[in-house]
Amino acid sequence: MNFAARRNTLEAQRRMLARHLPEIGTGAGAALAGAIPLGWQPKGDEQRCGEMLGHMEMDELRRIDVALARLREGSYGFCQICGDDIEEERLDKCPATPFCSSCDG
Repeated sequence: MNFAARRNTLEAQRRMLARHLPEIGTGAGAALAGAIPLGWQPKGDEQRCGEMLGHMEMDELRRIDVALARLREGSYGFCQICGDDIEEERLDKCPATPFCSSCDG
């Protein structure tokens, strides 16, 4: 396994999420893209949806941080439940996953 490449992928995902998080729920990112009027403020369901997206992105950021810690500790790529190797294809699709496909299923 190419651990340096995995680290680079995780760090790039982390940077992207960290940049994007301040925009969640404000409409700023979409306004800049011209999708909604500048100055639009979410209300009701839109606000809750923005908050949910923010929580989901924060959860993914935490998963990435934990995966980076596992890389430093030498336990990255091993299932946190059964201890078996996590399939390369699975790590390609979801580099922060702590579980093999058998245990996550």
